[in-house]
Amino acid sequence: MTTGWETVTTTFAKGDKPYGGGAFRVRGNDIISLKTSGPELKFKPARELKDPDVAEFTEAWMDDSSERLNRRTVAFLKGTFNGGLTRTFQQRGQDAAWWYSKDWRTVYVSTGWMDYKAPQPADGLAPQITKLWRSSDGGQNWTQLNWQEDHNIGQLLFLDSLRGYAIGWGPHAWRTADGGQSWHEIKVPPLADVGKPRKTFDAVNLGPDGVLRVAYYVEQLGEVKTSSLIYRLAWDQQDFEPDVVLPNQTVVDLQSSPETTGSYSLYALSRLGAPRNWDDANDKGHRTGALSTWGNSQRPDVHQLHTFDEHLMLDGLSVGQQGALLVYATDATGDGAPRDLTFISKNFGKSWDNLKDGTAQGGYFDPDTNTQYALFAYTLKKRKL
Repeated sequence: MTTGWETVTTTFAKGDKPYGGGAFRVRGNDIISLKTSGPELKFKPARELKDPDVAEFTEAWMDDSSERLNRRTVAFLKGTFNGGLTRTFQQRGQDAAWWYSKDWRTVYVSTGWMDYKAPQPADGLAPQITKLWRSSDGGQNWTQLNWQEDHNIGQLLFLDSLRGYAIGWGPHAWRTADGGQSWHEIKVPPLADVGKPRKTFDAVNLGPDGVLRVAYYVEQLGEVKTSSLIYRLAWDQQDFEPDVVLPNQTVVDLQSSPETTGSYSLYALSRLGAPRNWDDANDKGHRTGALSTWGNSQRPDVHQLHTFDEHLMLDGLSVGQQGALLVYATDATGDGAPRDLTFISKNFGKSWDNLKDGTAQGGYFDPDTNTQYALFAYTLKKRKL
């Protein structure tokens, strides 16, 4: 049962084909969206079918899964609820990341594309071609920036329209101070890049004061064992420094409260214990979940706010104004399809409501207004905490 939702529109992105809302943001009547989608597939009319009981595509390539993946695209759309959405950017890609300024004037988009028809390389790592783009007029016109194509980008995090970070496989972190014209790689914290070549940080956050934090799990680093480490990097620093240690935890998400007047809080959503062992068939990934918090001061104390049942798979976290916290989880232990759940606290984690919202096709939480948006097919709903 959904709780507290208000319907905004029943025709969200209905005119853009193929179907999908993508990642989107709403401000009044205005909308921007970043969407990855496959090519539009068309079927022959009944009179042209060889077998009237078997559907046929109009073109042979549509029946090739690798070709469909190769023809996926990344699109940026803008518009209004009344006037619909228009694509102002489209490039080939199966993956994308974006960042936009508060006034939506400056937008960065990265695209990642793999050739699924190419022979499998010896190391099993198909090359990904990454490109980076910037708009200075709200997404109407775009400029491609210089970027080394073999450097994947998974996240774009900016302090303002000129200063920011790109985070990618390895993991790697790069910094720009000139709007993406040039980038400087930053050395990652100890053992963060040990393991698979396409390893990622478990979580990344850019605080309201411009401090970048990264979370990752280590078996052992000095006297620290089986813990998640949080390292921090201020804009004027060249090297990461330790922030906090979360013993016997694997971080799922890391968020900061949106206060901009000095002090603010950090929140880590974690699974207690070591990461899931995918080579062990008996390890189903079930772990007790935990939500912890600390302040942005030097050498802060960490407090565990809440734990979640181990049958839940924790998916993400949002933090809003005045103690609003949202934890997103999936319950796949019962019969039938997995159930999406949202746990909401309005008092800094002291008490929680469990809302069974059903499966949405997209959505986000606006921390500045404490408003949650969710898309169910073409129906966009919102609720304010």
